[in-house]
Amino acid sequence: MGLYEKIYNVMNESEGLEKNLVVGSEKNSYKAVGESEVLNMLKPLFKKHKLIIFPVDGDITEQNSVFDTSYKGEVTTKTRNVTQLKVNFKIVDIESGESEIIIGFGNGADSQDKGSGKAFTYAYKTALSKTFMLFSGEDTDNTHSDDINPKTEPPKEPKKWIMTQAQQNKITVLAQKKDVSLKTKGQDWTGKKSSVEWVEVDYMKVLAELMKLEDKK
Repeated sequence: MGLYEKIYNVMNESEGLEKNLVVGSEKNSYKAVGESEVLNMLKPLFKKHKLIIFPVDGDITEQNSVFDTSYKGEVTTKTRNVTQLKVNFKIVDIESGESEIIIGFGNGADSQDKGSGKAFTYAYKTALSKTFMLFSGEDTDNTHSDDINPKTEPPKEPKKWIMTQAQQNKITVLAQKKDVSLKTKGQDWTGKKSSVEWVEVDYMKVLAELMKLEDKK
Protein backbone atom coordinates (compact mmCIF):
# COMPACT_ATOMS: atom_id res chain seq x y z
CA MET A 1 0.00 0.00 0.00
CA GLY A 2 1.50 3.32 -1.10
CA LEU A 3 1.36 6.77 0.45
CA TYR A 4 -1.50 8.07 -1.67
CA GLU A 5 -3.65 5.05 -0.92
CA LYS A 6 -3.02 5.59 2.78
CA ILE A 7 -3.96 9.26 2.47
CA TYR A 8 -7.15 8.17 0.75
CA ASN A 9 -7.91 5.69 3.54
CA VAL A 10 -7.40 8.34 6.21
CA MET A 11 -9.69 10.66 4.25
CA ASN A 12 -12.27 7.89 3.90
CA GLU A 13 -12.17 6.87 7.57
CA SER A 14 -12.25 10.37 9.04
CA GLU A 15 -15.43 12.37 9.64
CA GLY A 16 -16.41 15.96 9.11
CA LEU A 17 -15.85 18.34 12.00
CA GLU A 18 -18.26 21.09 13.01
CA LYS A 19 -17.02 24.51 14.00
CA ASN A 20 -17.97 24.40 17.68
CA LEU A 21 -15.17 26.57 19.04
CA VAL A 22 -16.03 30.26 19.53
CA VAL A 23 -13.03 32.53 19.09
CA GLY A 24 -13.10 36.15 20.27
CA SER A 25 -16.00 37.93 21.91
CA GLU A 26 -19.14 39.85 21.02
CA LYS A 27 -19.27 41.26 17.48
CA ASN A 28 -15.71 40.14 16.71
CA SER A 29 -16.37 36.48 17.52
CA TYR A 30 -16.38 33.68 14.96
CA LYS A 31 -16.63 29.90 14.92
CA ALA A 32 -13.67 27.60 14.34
CA VAL A 33 -12.52 24.00 14.72
CA GLY A 34 -10.18 23.45 17.66
CA GLU A 35 -6.74 21.94 17.09
CA SER A 36 -7.48 19.18 19.60
CA GLU A 37 -10.53 18.09 17.58
CA VAL A 38 -8.45 17.76 14.43
CA LEU A 39 -5.68 15.84 16.19
CA ASN A 40 -8.07 13.57 18.08
CA MET A 41 -9.68 12.69 14.76
CA LEU A 42 -6.50 12.09 12.74
CA LYS A 43 -3.88 10.82 15.19
CA PRO A 44 -5.40 7.31 15.61
CA LEU A 45 -5.69 7.02 11.83
CA PHE A 46 -2.09 8.15 11.30
CA LYS A 47 -0.95 5.49 13.78
CA LYS A 48 -3.11 2.87 12.12
CA HIS A 49 -1.73 3.58 8.64
CA LYS A 50 1.81 4.35 9.86
CA LEU A 51 1.99 7.92 8.67
CA ILE A 52 3.84 10.81 10.25
CA ILE A 53 3.68 14.56 9.59
CA PHE A 54 6.06 17.37 10.57
CA PRO A 55 6.96 20.92 9.44
CA VAL A 56 10.00 21.28 7.22
CA ASP A 57 10.15 24.98 6.29
CA GLY A 58 8.04 28.06 5.71
CA ASP A 59 7.79 31.81 5.31
CA ILE A 60 6.91 34.31 8.01
CA THR A 61 5.77 37.93 7.82
CA GLU A 62 5.31 40.27 10.78
CA GLN A 63 3.04 43.32 10.78
CA ASN A 64 3.03 45.66 13.78
CA SER A 65 0.76 48.64 14.39
CA VAL A 66 0.32 51.10 17.25
CA PHE A 67 -3.00 52.81 17.92
CA ASP A 68 -4.77 54.79 20.65
CA THR A 69 -8.04 53.86 22.32
CA SER A 70 -10.14 56.09 24.52
CA TYR A 71 -12.32 54.98 27.43
CA LYS A 72 -14.04 57.43 29.78
CA GLY A 73 -11.70 60.18 28.67
CA GLU A 74 -8.54 58.15 29.28
CA VAL A 75 -6.37 57.47 26.22
CA THR A 76 -4.40 54.23 26.11
CA THR A 77 -1.79 53.28 23.53
CA LYS A 78 -1.99 49.69 22.35
CA THR A 79 0.09 47.52 20.05
CA ARG A 80 -1.28 44.97 17.61
CA ASN A 81 1.03 42.33 16.16
CA VAL A 82 -0.08 40.14 13.26
CA THR A 83 1.99 37.15 12.17
CA GLN A 84 1.41 35.58 8.77
CA LEU A 85 2.79 32.08 8.14
CA LYS A 86 3.12 29.78 5.18
CA VAL A 87 4.29 26.39 6.44
CA ASN A 88 5.32 23.35 4.43
CA PHE A 89 4.47 20.08 6.15
CA LYS A 90 5.81 16.70 5.05
CA ILE A 91 3.66 13.58 5.28
CA VAL A 92 5.78 10.41 5.30
CA ASP A 93 4.77 6.77 4.91
CA ILE A 94 7.22 5.04 7.27
CA GLU A 95 6.71 1.69 5.53
CA SER A 96 7.51 2.74 1.97
CA GLY A 97 9.49 5.91 2.65
CA GLU A 98 7.28 7.87 0.28
CA SER A 99 6.55 11.47 1.23
CA GLU A 100 4.50 14.42 0.08
CA ILE A 101 4.53 18.13 0.95
CA ILE A 102 1.30 19.86 1.96
CA ILE A 103 0.99 23.58 2.65
CA GLY A 104 -0.81 25.40 5.43
CA PHE A 105 -1.49 29.13 5.82
CA GLY A 106 -2.26 30.93 9.06
CA ASN A 107 -2.56 34.37 10.60
CA GLY A 108 -2.16 35.11 14.28
CA ALA A 109 -2.97 38.42 15.99
CA ASP A 110 -1.78 39.15 19.50
CA SER A 111 -0.77 42.17 21.56
CA GLN A 112 2.17 40.28 23.08
CA ASP A 113 4.29 37.40 21.74
CA LYS A 114 1.73 34.69 20.96
CA GLY A 115 1.04 35.67 17.34
CA SER A 116 3.44 33.15 15.80
CA GLY A 117 2.03 30.30 17.90
CA LYS A 118 -1.53 31.16 16.88
CA ALA A 119 -0.51 31.42 13.24
CA PHE A 120 1.26 28.06 13.31
CA THR A 121 -1.73 26.36 14.96
CA TYR A 122 -4.03 27.72 12.27
CA ALA A 123 -1.63 26.73 9.50
CA TYR A 124 -1.43 23.19 10.91
CA LYS A 125 -5.21 22.90 11.14
CA THR A 126 -5.79 24.21 7.61
CA ALA A 127 -3.17 21.90 6.11
CA LEU A 128 -4.75 18.84 7.72
CA SER A 129 -8.39 19.84 7.22
CA LYS A 130 -7.93 20.69 3.53
CA THR A 131 -5.80 17.62 2.77
CA PHE A 132 -8.18 15.17 4.41
CA MET A 133 -11.35 17.10 3.56
CA LEU A 134 -12.55 17.59 7.13
CA PHE A 135 -15.53 19.66 6.04
CA SER A 136 -17.59 21.58 8.58
CA GLY A 137 -21.26 22.44 8.38
CA GLU A 138 -20.85 26.23 8.20
CA ASP A 139 -18.45 27.57 5.60
CA THR A 140 -17.54 30.79 7.39
CA ASP A 141 -14.36 31.12 5.31
CA ASN A 142 -16.57 31.91 2.30
CA THR A 143 -18.45 34.64 4.16
CA HIS A 144 -17.38 38.12 5.16
CA SER A 145 -16.62 38.32 8.88
CA ASP A 146 -19.21 41.08 9.36
CA ASP A 147 -21.91 38.80 7.95
CA ILE A 148 -21.30 35.83 10.27
CA ASN A 149 -24.04 35.62 12.90
CA PRO A 150 -24.91 39.31 12.55
CA LYS A 151 -26.13 40.85 15.79
CA THR A 152 -29.16 43.09 15.73
CA GLU A 153 -28.34 46.55 17.00
CA PRO A 154 -30.96 49.01 18.20
CA PRO A 155 -31.75 51.72 15.67
CA LYS A 156 -29.68 54.83 16.10
CA GLU A 157 -31.51 57.99 17.05
CA PRO A 158 -31.11 60.93 14.68
CA LYS A 159 -28.43 63.42 15.52
CA LYS A 160 -29.82 66.13 17.74
CA TRP A 161 -28.75 69.64 18.59
CA ILE A 162 -29.98 72.49 20.78
CA MET A 163 -31.92 75.23 18.95
CA THR A 164 -30.13 78.52 19.21
CA GLN A 165 -31.77 81.59 20.65
CA ALA A 166 -31.60 83.26 17.26
CA GLN A 167 -33.51 80.39 15.67
CA GLN A 168 -36.13 80.48 18.41
CA ASN A 169 -36.56 84.22 17.88
CA LYS A 170 -36.84 83.76 14.13
CA ILE A 171 -39.64 81.22 14.46
CA THR A 172 -41.44 83.32 17.09
CA VAL A 173 -41.33 86.47 14.95
CA LEU A 174 -42.38 84.59 11.84
CA ALA A 175 -45.26 82.92 13.68
CA GLN A 176 -46.51 86.30 14.87
CA LYS A 177 -46.24 87.69 11.36
CA LYS A 178 -48.27 84.77 10.03
CA ASP A 179 -50.75 85.03 12.92
CA VAL A 180 -49.97 81.49 14.06
CA SER A 181 -50.35 80.56 17.70
CA LEU A 182 -47.27 78.66 18.78
CA LYS A 183 -49.16 77.61 21.88
CA THR A 184 -51.70 75.62 19.90
CA LYS A 185 -49.46 74.37 17.13
CA GLY A 186 -46.30 74.12 19.16
CA GLN A 187 -46.75 70.39 19.76
CA ASP A 188 -46.29 69.74 16.05
CA TRP A 189 -43.91 72.53 15.16
CA THR A 190 -41.79 74.07 17.85
CA GLY A 191 -41.99 71.77 20.84
CA LYS A 192 -43.01 72.51 24.40
CA LYS A 193 -40.00 74.50 25.63
CA SER A 194 -37.16 76.45 24.09
CA SER A 195 -34.66 74.22 25.92
CA VAL A 196 -35.88 71.02 24.28
CA GLU A 197 -33.47 69.13 21.98
CA TRP A 198 -34.32 69.62 18.33
CA VAL A 199 -33.69 67.53 15.24
CA GLU A 200 -32.28 69.78 12.55
CA VAL A 201 -34.66 68.61 9.83
CA ASP A 202 -37.63 69.44 12.11
CA TYR A 203 -36.48 73.00 12.51
CA MET A 204 -36.13 73.43 8.78
CA LYS A 205 -39.55 71.87 8.27
CA VAL A 206 -41.16 74.28 10.73
CA LEU A 207 -39.49 77.19 8.99
CA ALA A 208 -40.67 76.00 5.58
CA GLU A 209 -44.25 75.47 6.77
CA LEU A 210 -44.43 78.93 8.31
CA MET A 211 -43.07 80.50 5.13
CA LYS A 212 -45.94 78.96 3.14
CA LEU A 213 -48.56 80.77 5.19
CA GLU A 214 -49.86 84.18 4.27
CA ASP A 215 -49.02 87.17 6.42
CA LYS A 216 -51.78 88.38 8.71
CA LYS A 217 -53.74 91.36 7.46
